[in-house]
Amino acid sequence: MKKWLIGILAAGVLFSLTACKTGETKATKTTESISSFSEAVKKSKGDTVTFYGYGGDEKANAWVDEVITPAMKEKYDITVKRVPMDIDQILNKLTTEKEANAKTGDIDVVWINGENFFTAKQAKLLYGPITNKIESFDQLMDVDGHDANYDFGVKIDGYEVPYGSAQLVFAGNKEKFTSGFPTDTQALLGYAKANPGKITYTAPPEFTGSAFIRNVICDIVGYDKVEKAASDKEELYKVIKPGLDYLNEIKPYLWQKGETYPTTTAEFDQMFAAGQIDLNYSYSQMHVAEKRSDKEFPATTESFLFDKGTIANQNYLAVANTSKVKAASFVLINEMTSESAQLKKAEAKYGYSIPPFDSKKLSKETNQKLTDLYKNQGVLSLEEMQEKQIPELQAEKIPMIEALWKEHVLHE
Repeated sequence: MKKWLIGILAAGVLFSLTACKTGETKATKTTESISSFSEAVKKSKGDTVTFYGYGGDEKANAWVDEVITPAMKEKYDITVKRVPMDIDQILNKLTTEKEANAKTGDIDVVWINGENFFTAKQAKLLYGPITNKIESFDQLMDVDGHDANYDFGVKIDGYEVPYGSAQLVFAGNKEKFTSGFPTDTQALLGYAKANPGKITYTAPPEFTGSAFIRNVICDIVGYDKVEKAASDKEELYKVIKPGLDYLNEIKPYLWQKGETYPTTTAEFDQMFAAGQIDLNYSYSQMHVAEKRSDKEFPATTESFLFDKGTIANQNYLAVANTSKVKAASFVLINEMTSESAQLKKAEAKYGYSIPPFDSKKLSKETNQKLTDLYKNQGVLSLEEMQEKQIPELQAEKIPMIEALWKEHVLHE
């Protein structure tokens, strides 16, 4: 192993010396020598940059194709190629390239967060830090805030730029919840007992169902205790057991008596729309607005949160280590997180996405535009949502909690 490493290092030194003599390659120019966004703009003219991310959201896809791609061509003479691909496939591709010692690859900008960022960072699949080369990061975002520095408890270290915000938000038809929405776990249990079969949740590893379980645990045990617990399955079980006990207590009153659970958000939404269940939730704060706009949910559907708060996080953009157009990648990330682009993304046409911005850094006009977009849509105010945000737990604890739920609730 040592001989192999020495050989690789020697080859790297020889390559560097050769490059110094014969002139830098474009790949080198677009990485180490870039110190600012303006420099990235100059070096990326005429490039083609790829954006790899989940392709199942038609409105998000349309935003990239109709807003971002034309703006990149017009402003910077950069061509954008959107490649729909699930994140596990993206990471597999990057890992394969790394194992093959590939210097460059097809992937440039990646849509990523959470456990996948934890995996990518550990495997050194991403290039960074990049936040000092993205103008929008310093100009529009809370650079000292939790979400700018931690992704599911993992230190970002400048390797990601916030792209969008997410928070677990509950929804219900106010005509069915005549005594008010259940804003804590005990009220939810009371409603389930009074209305057997009308409550359920999606089963892990579906990520919103997993978040629901974590939220229930945090509501009962307390976020701080779960966050401070050791990242050891048995030790974690001792801390979260009261939350799992609660899920077993409510289980007989769930849809199908908790013997089975919906496995996808699409199935979950269809059940709610058909009146099979009374409670819905989503990691998209604007889920109710979007579903009401599309006439899928009744106009009497409203959003609500737990009094102690709900789990929130952000998703991010990162640059692949093997990107051959890193300068163009910086420009693309800057455009995708710009004020003008994010305001378009916040429109109903493109999915009502909430920008990852610090409202204190925005103009009064921009803040008012966002307020007007979300008004009377069955959603909560941005202020209320931000006041009731619980940070995500550490990425390594999530699969442990899912495994413990399977062992002590699903198969109990």
